[in-house]
Amino acid sequence: MHQDRLRYLFELYVRKQITQEEESELIDLLADPACQELSRKLLDSFIESQEENQRIGADESDALLKAVFQADKADLIQPSLPRIHFLRRWGWAAASVILLLSVGAYLWNSHKKNTGPATVAAINVDMAPGKDGAILTLADGQQLLLDSLKNGLIASQSGSKLILKDGQLTYDFNGNTSGEIVYNTMSTPKGRQFHVTLPDGTVVYLNAASSITYPTVFNGNERRVKVSGELYFEVAPKSKQPFIVETDNQQVDVLGTSFNINCYADEKTVQTTLLTGAVKVTPRLSSKQGITREGKAESKVLTPGQTAILNKPNDQAGYALTITDTQNPDKITAWKNGLFNFDDADLYSVMRQLERWYNIEVRYTGKPDNIIFKGKIHRNTNLSNVLKLLEMMGINFELKDNTLYVR
Repeated sequence: MHQDRLRYLFELYVRKQITQEEESELIDLLADPACQELSRKLLDSFIESQEENQRIGADESDALLKAVFQADKADLIQPSLPRIHFLRRWGWAAASVILLLSVGAYLWNSHKKNTGPATVAAINVDMAPGKDGAILTLADGQQLLLDSLKNGLIASQSGSKLILKDGQLTYDFNGNTSGEIVYNTMSTPKGRQFHVTLPDGTVVYLNAASSITYPTVFNGNERRVKVSGELYFEVAPKSKQPFIVETDNQQVDVLGTSFNINCYADEKTVQTTLLTGAVKVTPRLSSKQGITREGKAESKVLTPGQTAILNKPNDQAGYALTITDTQNPDKITAWKNGLFNFDDADLYSVMRQLERWYNIEVRYTGKPDNIIFKGKIHRNTNLSNVLKLLEMMGINFELKDNTLYVR
């Protein structure tokens, strides 16, 4: 189905009959790994049909990329052009190069004019992308490295069997429990992601550098978990047993819904985005003694398509909680679907994402311009390919061992 759609949109573009919405859809299909082989064939065929173009070889990719990102940069910063479409701006040759690099991206700098040549980054090591994997800490303190275990039964505790299959952990509860509530903690280090099906059937996806603590059996009147980092929930509906998610700064009450929480410690805000259903967000204050109490802000109920943004206070009891309409829900959950979505992200936000996914440390020398980006990049590409795009946009950096220096 997707490939048929790709052929149709491609033909519209060649005939110059494509709309802006169709063009955006075409870009997404070109970036889809499932369509990559067909994309390359279509691109090669089109390029060969043009008298001024030759087939692009892998050895020419860097040179063409540099020319693409340096061409007419003044056009990219004009306020009258808030969005420049990649295909109209640079043509299919550039798109072909991106695909040859296996990045699947259209990425450009929309707020900075670079008058000098880009500095070529010094790279003495490459970084593979993150992968599925996590550390499971059992109630007795035992830690299991899940990406090193084989499929099958990995543990039994408090009436539950823990079963690992194809990168997912599930709990099989046999109905017998000693009555003692015991907790497990699933945590993903940098460079890992994972998803778990909780004992009640709720599915949770963990981004890199995230964690969730939960009971092995949900007894009582509620289902309560504690999280950090970024997680996506598909909550099993149980009206008589509400689902509650705690972070250091807020509580989210759920009945049955899907939503995303970004509560990384190094982010200035906590963002809760609702996709379906309804949730109630209540700010909280976490003291140094670990005791929590409700903050001054009132609870807010979200409807689908809304995001609750909670500004973190500095040793204060008050919070600033605002509700906004989510302009691009796909951007929020892009990480779960294997993409970086850098639309409207600044330099520091982009670097924090790369830091978590590639398990690197980012250091800044001087005060780099806070550039605003637009674009999508597949998370399954090596760091060197991402850096190639960044350096062509005037980002000066140097990668040494596990540290990326940004100037």
